[in-house]
Amino acid sequence: MIELDTPALIIRKSIMKDNLMKMQKYADSKNINLRPHTKAHKTPYLANMQIELGASGICVSKLSEAEIMAEHGIKDILITTPIASSVKFKRLVELQKNFPSLVLYQVVDSAYHVEQIDSFSKDKSVIINLVVEVEAGQKRCGLIPDENLKNLIDLINQKEHVNFCGIQAYSGHLQLVQNYESRLSEAAQALNPIKRFFKDYKIEKNEIIISGAGTGTFYASDNSFFSEIQCGSYIFMDKAYKEIMKPNDSDNINFGNSLMVLSTVISKPAHNRLVIDAGMKSLSIDHGMPSVFDLKGVTYRCGGDEHGILDIEDESMNLNIGDQVLLIPSHCDTTLNNFDDMYLLDDNDKIVKSLKISGRGCSQ
Repeated sequence: MIELDTPALIIRKSIMKDNLMKMQKYADSKNINLRPHTKAHKTPYLANMQIELGASGICVSKLSEAEIMAEHGIKDILITTPIASSVKFKRLVELQKNFPSLVLYQVVDSAYHVEQIDSFSKDKSVIINLVVEVEAGQKRCGLIPDENLKNLIDLINQKEHVNFCGIQAYSGHLQLVQNYESRLSEAAQALNPIKRFFKDYKIEKNEIIISGAGTGTFYASDNSFFSEIQCGSYIFMDKAYKEIMKPNDSDNINFGNSLMVLSTVISKPAHNRLVIDAGMKSLSIDHGMPSVFDLKGVTYRCGGDEHGILDIEDESMNLNIGDQVLLIPSHCDTTLNNFDDMYLLDDNDKIVKSLKISGRGCSQ
């Protein structure tokens, strides 16, 4: 019995630490920087742990996450999502001004971004580092690598209060491709137009940041091209990522499931059906249903906002009201954002540390 009220978010500390060390060892072996994406955990304590193990800095998705991380001493931050309002431009510049030693990068993909950030930066006498997002197959943000991309880089270089520091090429659509060989092939294809762009316009890639790849593609990506990788979910390894990483895949690293949701059985209306206190407000199901940890023949299905239903194949299983169950989320990022706190457990299921998820709800 884990002495926590439920639902609760728990982390197996030894498994998490092992995951962190494995990824850092991989990056070091490839002579590439690891810049973990902290949208996976939103927690300064864990970000600092990653940096202490060798990460060059961190990624965040939102400006509000960057503000939280800077306030907790993180010194190198890449904001991976463009911003587009005067409120945010002011906040970006204020962040750099308030933390002058902070190495801050903002992703952009239009002249509008460049003009606005340069103007707001000039007013506060600061310089903002810019990373240009390049289309890498996802068809989300990012410029196609052609003359328009070159023109945007030239525009940045003409301005006094912004610096061109590199590109971001993230293929999010490939992260959960099931077949390893397909991921390998498609990741390479996504980079080919960018490589041609560098060659055609004689851009020296060794002089800039080239940031990309994720937990699903870091070992299926051309690490001779990237200068840094943005993996995030490897720290926890949710169900969706675990399912695509097969033991016989080349370069596969056996990351463990360190993040789980602890829940309690609150009803047993039938011998083959239990109800627990973890529903959609505790477990994200955008990547499918969670799996039930260490209970064979037990499957989870959604019972609503606050209820989960466990279907049991073996009706003789001794699971009753008041018992606890552990669930492995299908998507760690969106599950974690449902909780204010997480609890680090040792190998004996004893709580060793409670962590505030400081970036929870930071979507602005």
